[in-house]
Amino acid sequence: MKKLFAIVLALVFVLSAFAFAEGEKTTVTIWHTFTKDQEAYLVKAAEDFNSTQDKYFVEVLSQAYSGFTDTVKNAVRSGDGPDIIFNYASEAAEYVDDGLVADLSQYIYADEEFSAQFDASLPEGVMNGEVQGFSDGTIHYLPAYTTGPILYYNKTLYDELNLTVPTTWEEMEANCKIIKEQKGIAGLGFDSLTDCIQAFIMEDPDSTYINVETKTVGFDTESMKAKIQWLVDCASKGYFLLQSSGNYFSEDFNGGTVASYIGSCAGYPYITPNGFEFEMAPMPAQTWFPSWNRGPIVFYYKNDARAEGAYEFVKYFISAEVNLGWVKAVNALAPYSWTKELPEYQEYVSQDTPAIHALNAVGAHLDIAGSLPAVTGASTVRNEIVAAVKNAAFNGMTVEEAWKACVENCNAALQGAK
Repeated sequence: MKKLFAIVLALVFVLSAFAFAEGEKTTVTIWHTFTKDQEAYLVKAAEDFNSTQDKYFVEVLSQAYSGFTDTVKNAVRSGDGPDIIFNYASEAAEYVDDGLVADLSQYIYADEEFSAQFDASLPEGVMNGEVQGFSDGTIHYLPAYTTGPILYYNKTLYDELNLTVPTTWEEMEANCKIIKEQKGIAGLGFDSLTDCIQAFIMEDPDSTYINVETKTVGFDTESMKAKIQWLVDCASKGYFLLQSSGNYFSEDFNGGTVASYIGSCAGYPYITPNGFEFEMAPMPAQTWFPSWNRGPIVFYYKNDARAEGAYEFVKYFISAEVNLGWVKAVNALAPYSWTKELPEYQEYVSQDTPAIHALNAVGAHLDIAGSLPAVTGASTVRNEIVAAVKNAAFNGMTVEEAWKACVENCNAALQGAK
């Protein structure tokens, strides 16, 4: 009995010591709004990471989709928020001036071997414009997957009217004119109107998007006002639709009330055409394409252990094999060269499936993919350019008036005016 008691005491001691050691680990929390399968992969990645750690423990917490970014902002500013969320560089930029995002550069460049690989791992536009494009010169976010807008079109109608898939906006207008005259419906809708306007700006030789040095926009030009006028005119003629009848243009497209639309490559599962065939193709683009690179943003609570732990998980999550599993889970392309070089990745993007056809329509333009400055006020600029087009199209303002108000509001936001 004494021996048994001694064994029990020893076991209790070991278990207590283990529990104490577990309790000593620094906890890193991830808040997310991913769907079931995506969440399952994220949880598995956290579990696999945790199994290798004696310093950090990552927990994954699902959150409500509605109002998520506002919920995060309030929690981070109160000091009770997550360590990691997945979003765009523009969202990370909203926290930079207040010092609420971690400096990941210090960890990346402390490791010479990893930093050498990292510097050559991303397209130049993504690395310079997003990852290293923050106003304080440090890194606060890393992409984990790449998607983007593509063109969904009614193949049956295109074949009937002998139309070819447009590669320029002039060809798009010509197609839409024929469709309107022959079928009485709009030729094109925009789920992704923001990205299209940004592309117009970036492809305009006389315009720039945001001047980081002066904290002003560079699209207050006659050529851009002419382009916006063209867009509004095409809408007024019924060639283009600027607003869907529901939440997304897939609903209008399925019902045959619009012949094509530009929307996310992730939208293909929602295409259920009523009596016609559809296809997917790259959206018109010549010199600049708005790829979407979403990934972990790391917050800072004046706790270096939490920040370092969050970075260690992010580094693990973007490693080749783990990143490959993630891009498959979210049906996306890999942003990193080390993932793209895997034979398994090459096999993945070579599949003859609607999902991969959608991704290939994004991949066709990745050689001209670019990014936009991730600075305070960038999200306001996104909203204002769309508001200007809709004010001119629907709210009785002239393009001159709407664009003037847009520029003023954008500059105020970039300069920190509340």
